[in-house]
Amino acid sequence: MSHLLADLMGYRNPFWAALVPMVSVPGVALLLLLLQRAARGGWRNGAVLVSVACVLSVGINWATFLAALKSSFPHVGISIPTGHAIAATAAGGTCSFLAIRIAVAARRSSRNVLLSGSLLSFGFSCMIFISMAGMVSPFSLSYDLSAVLAVMVLGAALSSFAIWEGGGRKGRHTDGIAVLLGAGAFTTVAFGSPAAVLSFGDWMTAVAQPDDLTSSPIVVIGAAEGVVVLFLCLVGSLIDNRVAARDELEADRLRQLADSTFEAILIHRGGVVLDGNVASTTLLGVQATELPGRELRSILAGTGQIVEAATSSETVESEITARGGRRVPVEMLSRPIRYRGDAAIVTALRDISERRASEARIRFMALHDMLTELPNRVLLKERLDAGIAQATSTSGMLAVLALDLDGFKLVNDTYGHAVGDDLLKQVGRRIRNCLRTDEFVARIGGDEFVVIQPGGNQPSGGSDLAQRIIASLSEPFDLDGRRATIGTSIGVAIYPANADAPDLLLKRADIALYRAKHAGRGCFRFFDAEIDHEVDDRPQLEQELRKALANGELSLAYQPISDATGHPISFEALMRWTHPVLGPISPARFIPIAEERKLIVHMGEWALREACRNAAAWAIPCRVAVNLSPVQVLEKGLVALVGAILSETGLEADRLELEITEGVLLQDEDAACAVIQDLGALGVRVVLDDFGTGYSSLSYLHRFPFRKLKIDRSFVQRLSDDQSARAIVKAIISMSRDLGIAVTAEGVETQDHLERLRLLQCHEFQGFLFNKPMSAEEANDTLLRRAADEGLLNLQALRDDLRGAHNEPKIRFAV
Repeated sequence: MSHLLADLMGYRNPFWAALVPMVSVPGVALLLLLLQRAARGGWRNGAVLVSVACVLSVGINWATFLAALKSSFPHVGISIPTGHAIAATAAGGTCSFLAIRIAVAARRSSRNVLLSGSLLSFGFSCMIFISMAGMVSPFSLSYDLSAVLAVMVLGAALSSFAIWEGGGRKGRHTDGIAVLLGAGAFTTVAFGSPAAVLSFGDWMTAVAQPDDLTSSPIVVIGAAEGVVVLFLCLVGSLIDNRVAARDELEADRLRQLADSTFEAILIHRGGVVLDGNVASTTLLGVQATELPGRELRSILAGTGQIVEAATSSETVESEITARGGRRVPVEMLSRPIRYRGDAAIVTALRDISERRASEARIRFMALHDMLTELPNRVLLKERLDAGIAQATSTSGMLAVLALDLDGFKLVNDTYGHAVGDDLLKQVGRRIRNCLRTDEFVARIGGDEFVVIQPGGNQPSGGSDLAQRIIASLSEPFDLDGRRATIGTSIGVAIYPANADAPDLLLKRADIALYRAKHAGRGCFRFFDAEIDHEVDDRPQLEQELRKALANGELSLAYQPISDATGHPISFEALMRWTHPVLGPISPARFIPIAEERKLIVHMGEWALREACRNAAAWAIPCRVAVNLSPVQVLEKGLVALVGAILSETGLEADRLELEITEGVLLQDEDAACAVIQDLGALGVRVVLDDFGTGYSSLSYLHRFPFRKLKIDRSFVQRLSDDQSARAIVKAIISMSRDLGIAVTAEGVETQDHLERLRLLQCHEFQGFLFNKPMSAEEANDTLLRRAADEGLLNLQALRDDLRGAHNEPKIRFAV
């Protein structure tokens, strides 16, 4: 070994010494490029590239060897016999071919990489020793065996590292490192092998000992280097076994982890499934042995989405095909991974069938009347807008028919609500049977329906349809063994002859309906501008409403919201208008006018102040709920007004509930969100009223900080005989409980309603079963009676105290 180091550190011709790395670096770079392309194309497709790589490898061997030899012996002429040159080239070429074949086609492992690197080093060194033997023929050379092995092992190590880096994951510097390592391997063997030749004195000693192995140098070199190759392969195999054992343990751990998840997991490569967990076999309805090898496109629709999803962090919705062709909607998330040494994609699938069904139920609930399952006002508006748009684009016509049942109230009052509900269902079915496929019917309230008839020859088309509906609804109805006969009155308005806007068209159909009912009922009338202008009393009603607001004709009634025992826990303030001549006027008539003319802002301020004042004067503290119209919520200064009224009346903020409907959220979601958050900051409780009758209830619960929601009465009244209504109410209560939102059920009118709601764990109820709306004084007495019933005070003593204090209670009792 000492003479090897001395020889390597001895004199070298600078030009020839520098030529060795100058040749090896670009040569190795080109060789690496050829090998990478051959590996990507596969062994068969890359056979030509591999052959060229072998020739290039042998060429690098000869060039670096001759340059290294010339640098050590610049004045010696180099002459290698043809036979030795051919043998050297054959040895180097064979080893290069085997090494490159293993590097390109074999599985990437420590054993294969070490074998490939060892063969490259072995072939190069053998080529050098055969060539040098030819140069001194007929004489022979002897070598330092330890030096030969050291050079060979170092060259094999550098070559193996170069192959590992060049064939692994592509990083920023991996190719450059591989080139430097490969060039180092060629340079090491090129300089080190000649330097292992024994000096003259050592050679003489070797010749004098014929039994010494060095007397047959080629045999010694071949045997020794062969042993090294086998040893390195053994080391590589041991490393691979350790890695395989570790990978197997890790795979078992990951398999157990994957099988314990609820999501289905598929691992695939090139559109073919490689593996899957237990959940995936359950979802697809197959055995675990049937999954590997299946085409991904036979399972999953839109396989191209998986590749896109693997490069992003977004989930994608798709469908899978389970056993029997069953289609299952799924949500999938994909990521690129390394699986068994190669690139693959893992895709997680989540069954969203229940979510889709829930969304469909919620959407149906939002767009349909739950009793008759006919479309409601929201869907009516959509269809009417679309119908008018189509009629406008085609210069066509459209008829709107407004229906009101004649005699329904008598049947409902005589036989009860259950029979009345059955009658409405049958009416809905009969109207549907009168319609063509392109015609549309919606229920917009109690016994009111609207039909849209697109196209056709108007007004004859509307007239024919109205006659068919009247004739159908005039036939007797079988109501659980009872026969009932009703009728209907119909008002018809034509687009564009009577109106060119949806709301105006509906309004004029209502006006025509009003005239039909006054004409004797059981008939239909078309809107007539010359006659019906007298029917529309809205302008007059607006003027009367302005006077009522100025003259104090408005009042508030308070309907209790009770617990399961019937004790009130809060009151909802309801606006009432008693006209001095016309008498009580329904809120359904004057509230829309007030909202349209912005009178609701002043009326709402009065109602809010009056409700807070009355609630603050109650002897027993109790919450009061006040309805806010969409106009009020979007009016600037609402939050400041609420704060001022609370301060003025002395009512605690947490005793005030403000009820809003989803209508305000549809108009300006961002502005409404800001107002609701500011009201919450005051301590006021914001309640979502008529839940389920709007368009996007679920998204609102997620975004807005509602403290309570009120289930619309239309669902509660269906509890007794409608399974879907019970399922919806149950889902709303369960969802609200999970979200920490209180729930009040509206329209509780029977003991059966109450019992069913209690079983569903609803704790707040509002309806005629407990109490009708009452005055503020009656509400105060109700609270006092509850406190007396619970033993919190002596009712008679308190009344005496109140009379002595001129009915101005100074003491509050916590309930």
